[in-house]
Amino acid sequence: MTRPRYIVGLDLGTTHTVVAWTEREHPRTPEVLALPQLVTPSESQARPLLPSLLYAPLPGEVVADPWGDAPWVLGELARRRGREVPGRLVASPKSWLSHAAVERRAPILPWGADAEDAALPRLSPVEASSRLLTHVRRAWNERFPADPLEAQELVITVPASFDQAARELTIEAAGLAGLEARLLEEPQAAFYDLLGGAGAKRALAALEGESGAALVLVCDVGGGTTDLSLIRVRGGEAALELERVAVGRHLLVGGDNMDLALALRAEARLVERPARLDPRGFGQLVLACRDAKERLLSEGAPDEARVTVLGQGSKLVGSALTTTLTRREVEELVLDGFFPEVSRDARPERRGRAGLVAVGLPYEHDPAITRHIAEFFARHAPGERAPSAVLLNGGPFRSERVASRLLATLASWGSLAPARLPSSDPDLAVARGAVVFGAALAGHGLRIGGGAPQGYYVGIDASGERERAVCVVPRGAREGERHRAHARSLALALGRPVRFELFASSNDAVHSPGQLITIEPDEFERLPPVATTIGLDGTEDGELGVVLEGELSAIGTLELYCVESEPGPREPRRFRLAFDLRGAAGSPRAAQRSEQPRRAARGLDEALEAVERVFGKSRADAKLREVKDLHRELERLLGERGEWSVEVLRALFDALGPKHAARRRSADHERVWWMLAGYCLRPGYGQPLDAKRLTLIAPLWEQGVAFPSEMRNWQQFFIAWRRVAGGLEEPLSVRIRDRLDPFLAPLEEKLKKPKGFKPLSSDELIELASSLERIPAERRAALGRWLLERTWTDRNPRLWAAIGRVGARIPTYASVHHVVPRSTVENWLDHLLRERWEQMPEAPLTAVRLARFTGDRARDVSETVRAHVLRRLERAGIPLEQARLVSEVVPVADAERADFFGDSLPVGLRLLPSSVLESGG
Repeated sequence: MTRPRYIVGLDLGTTHTVVAWTEREHPRTPEVLALPQLVTPSESQARPLLPSLLYAPLPGEVVADPWGDAPWVLGELARRRGREVPGRLVASPKSWLSHAAVERRAPILPWGADAEDAALPRLSPVEASSRLLTHVRRAWNERFPADPLEAQELVITVPASFDQAARELTIEAAGLAGLEARLLEEPQAAFYDLLGGAGAKRALAALEGESGAALVLVCDVGGGTTDLSLIRVRGGEAALELERVAVGRHLLVGGDNMDLALALRAEARLVERPARLDPRGFGQLVLACRDAKERLLSEGAPDEARVTVLGQGSKLVGSALTTTLTRREVEELVLDGFFPEVSRDARPERRGRAGLVAVGLPYEHDPAITRHIAEFFARHAPGERAPSAVLLNGGPFRSERVASRLLATLASWGSLAPARLPSSDPDLAVARGAVVFGAALAGHGLRIGGGAPQGYYVGIDASGERERAVCVVPRGAREGERHRAHARSLALALGRPVRFELFASSNDAVHSPGQLITIEPDEFERLPPVATTIGLDGTEDGELGVVLEGELSAIGTLELYCVESEPGPREPRRFRLAFDLRGAAGSPRAAQRSEQPRRAARGLDEALEAVERVFGKSRADAKLREVKDLHRELERLLGERGEWSVEVLRALFDALGPKHAARRRSADHERVWWMLAGYCLRPGYGQPLDAKRLTLIAPLWEQGVAFPSEMRNWQQFFIAWRRVAGGLEEPLSVRIRDRLDPFLAPLEEKLKKPKGFKPLSSDELIELASSLERIPAERRAALGRWLLERTWTDRNPRLWAAIGRVGARIPTYASVHHVVPRSTVENWLDHLLRERWEQMPEAPLTAVRLARFTGDRARDVSETVRAHVLRRLERAGIPLEQARLVSEVVPVADAERADFFGDSLPVGLRLLPSSVLESGG
């Protein structure tokens, strides 16, 4: 294989994409590749910055496509047209990659676009990133046809705080673009850019710290994130040592937040409250404010800049709205809102949650970057008053007032003001630094040491009040250094999917591989779980003794393996654990803490035997009373049904589920089987193997009810599917709706009813249909319209309860892209507000669900509508705590999730809410 000729650094930024390069064998100062892009529909230019934006041209809009980007336009023209045409622009794809509350492989972008616009192409955050990388690859290959980018040594930069899921998705996006890459954290890249400059070693060696070594704070404020890193500097110029000692947590606060804050201020001048711009108009305003901010914070900036929101349709020009932002106003908003002067003891405010989420991303509640820096520095450098030096990178620091404010704040913490290290162009520094890093890997230059900024732990014990985990990869681990948790041998189930909870911690404690620790919620971050399914030589079940093994790969991702512990004379078999990247968009993760009563533990064997007596193969002669009384017998053995722990419930299901054929023995067998199966598997996720359990019963949906003349059997059938709805994937959810819709739709829809499916339980059918969240938004909206039409003649309170579930602004378990459009929900609220609530006990809860405030302008109903709802809630005497859900962003509570499914959550099952549920974003 030909050795790469070039080292290429690629900054896949939130705002811009930048590429730099040098020769691998004889590296020089990195050059920036001018990236060709359209600047008008027919004219292209090569520029050092490619705006990380994708625009979908209107039908009939003629746009050149020299790089095969269709149906999208990338770069400068995308920026310009995105300001002119609302709702057709994809912005901040990198931030979406780290947003675990959405299905990042699902076509959810442009966010907030018209759901009924069938001509609008849509793509996933992964595909959006891949298309940017593909454009770069084609541009490079056009410039260097003999040395294609896919054959070069490529380094892609990511935020230091990107978790392993976001890193893996970045690598996946690169692979879709035909590229292999190594990842490098952006603050380190900025520091490497410093190292590549003349006199850098001399300047670093001259630094002095209170503890002998100097601490350099790298503060990188990008478009979507703020990254903090500490680098320790030791030794003189001839023997300089650099060690990265800490990285900050993921802070979704940066230039995008500043743009939003400016847009909110400008909006107040453009429209009178309580009116607001619609999501597309506000998106225009955000882009206009971004351009104004960049101009007003740049060197030689003008005193003011105009921002304009164009109208739509025939009044495109006449209805344009314009206002002005001044340089002083922008600087003061950035200074006071994002860089306030704070003491070293300051800490971020974290009441409730959710900062600005007007474009769907759950930004930090507290945008004050200086408070986050204070917390970060106090945690990782408790013996130091202030850093010895600061390296600033990012667009906001183009303003000398902003940079001076941060430096003055840091100076107030200690006796000496930190030195400001020289930084180059903030737009280009990260890409150039990635090249310097690549050269250092090839032996040309100084490397930053320090290894993994976090330790990684796998949960193996959740039987007590607090979870425990074993350290697999310690903090400070080097790339390619394999670690084995020898002290902990595990039994790995064969032929079945197994899942391990994964944690990371950046605290200063360094644990050794195999060390068992207790998970402290404030010190450990829960990552996407790791999972695998292992079958050996056709083995269907059984166990294999394994130990856990992990390493940081050369490309910057975490690799975890189960390794056979007793292989005998041969080499041990190794099985890779893959990350479950669905995150909250699939099945919310669960902390499995058992609170199982001792009585349940003692009675479980007898309970399993009771299930066997009724549904076992050799027990077809069970007495009818024994079948009918099975649930009572289980309660006698295990205690009150509400006290059964999640472990007991799943054990019962594992005994019951495989015996599903026995449900056909009698109507009572069928009714009891569905009653227990649904109850024991609720809510369909949260435990290892739940997905496998659901695949066991999924084929039973099409089989329907074996005793169709029995009303109670239909009831338990629908209740069971409703109880496990949270674990159903979209294809099965859609199949369920396909069968139910003909019984729900008005006659004029002319939907054909399936043969042999004649449900007798209308209420439970409605509750099941309304509980299926993983359904395309347009089909959920159709269901809501059908139910609303029924309320005109049917006063059944369950109809409005179902409408509330269908139109909820915050999904209980699905991705936020499944949410029904706001305009549709506003229409439903208009009908609800006209009803007599004193005759409708479900009205207040339905109103709260439909009008709940998320902060996401694409989902929130208008302020006028929310104000009407709040007044109606007040007249109805609804408690302030419940009404607050309509006026403020409030985290979703477990009780609300339990209410959605119609049952309490199993004892010991704590559904960890995704960031979207926590923040409303």
